[in-house]
Amino acid sequence: MTNRFNARWLLGGLGALALSLSGALGAQAQSPIKIGVVQTYTGPLAVNGTDATNGFMLYWDQVGMKSAGRPVQVIKEDDAGNPAQGMERARRLVEREGVHMLAGITSSAVAYAMRDYVDAKQMPLIIMGAAGAIGLTAERASPYIFRTSFTNRQFNLTFGPYVCGKLGYKKVAVVATDFVTGHEQAAGFEDNYKAAGCEVVKKIFAPLGTVDFQPFLAQVPVGQVDAVWAAFFAADALAFIKQYDSFGLKAKLPLIGSPGISDERILPAAGASSLGIMTPVPYAADVDVPGNKPYVAAFRAKYNELANLTSESGYVSARAISTAIEKIGGKIEDKEAFLAALRKSDLPDTPMGHFRFDDKQNVIFDVYLTKVVQKDNTYVPVVVEKIASGVDQFWQYKK
Repeated sequence: MTNRFNARWLLGGLGALALSLSGALGAQAQSPIKIGVVQTYTGPLAVNGTDATNGFMLYWDQVGMKSAGRPVQVIKEDDAGNPAQGMERARRLVEREGVHMLAGITSSAVAYAMRDYVDAKQMPLIIMGAAGAIGLTAERASPYIFRTSFTNRQFNLTFGPYVCGKLGYKKVAVVATDFVTGHEQAAGFEDNYKAAGCEVVKKIFAPLGTVDFQPFLAQVPVGQVDAVWAAFFAADALAFIKQYDSFGLKAKLPLIGSPGISDERILPAAGASSLGIMTPVPYAADVDVPGNKPYVAAFRAKYNELANLTSESGYVSARAISTAIEKIGGKIEDKEAFLAALRKSDLPDTPMGHFRFDDKQNVIFDVYLTKVVQKDNTYVPVVVEKIASGVDQFWQYKK
């Protein structure tokens, strides 16, 4: 009698345990995957942060805010382009909201500030949009940090020799924003431009948020250079382009530079002042790859805007995250499995073409030359030709 009772008790206990485990697994399967987005929504760089987030959200909307059967919850925080605020918002997302990963960041200064925190917390961070801080995927690389956008040197390294040899501009003045992004992008251009045998005659840096560029434009050595290379972004880029024209420099010196000065979002407001600007880009709305046209149409339908480099980076970031989650069956709590799947991202048909990471977890891409033209009653950058294929952050690529 006792043995029969013990057997029934044991079977009942095992059944209860199985039901408990089943319930726990079911609850996990239905609990949301939380992604914290730290982006710049106010200040001079707000348009870049907004575009990156719009691309990110477009993908999640297309898949019903789910991945591997689990709901996805995106929690957004504004860093205002300020490193201290970015750190505070990251801590809030990780320690209070309990996010499974972080994404976003437009300012390189914010990205550098957050590096040690996410590394210590072993918190996956997927940089999308515009934070090209070089060290984050080089000497300060972390197994938890990925980037789907670019490093500040990546496309500029290819552009230097092109400007010197193909465009034939043997001497230039560099004019850039005076924070980490401007300095890193300018150095990236200058290194290989000089190595190709050409000369940077003068370097001029203007503070982030500059309203009046005339004191800086007055320093451009007209008559001593063949062109001006510039790196500005969002509101600063718009002001610079218009004042470059009104100051009389557009009629004298071609304007070339970083993709920030050919951003699709600012060109309609810049108007004819933007005509002829040439920049190297890993993505433009008219890049002729199979995955691009559907994305451009979807972005236009949702936001009534033309897709651009930062929005595309956000979109691809979301797709890479979702693909990695699906590969591990939605078990985002298994952080190492998620990181391993993300590292192996291999997406052949994204809007930018073939997407994959290098061994430091930074995107590899093709680089195109674009030139701003007037088209359909507005101003847009159009692809002129491909400069290089398969460019990684260390300038290893196939010509």
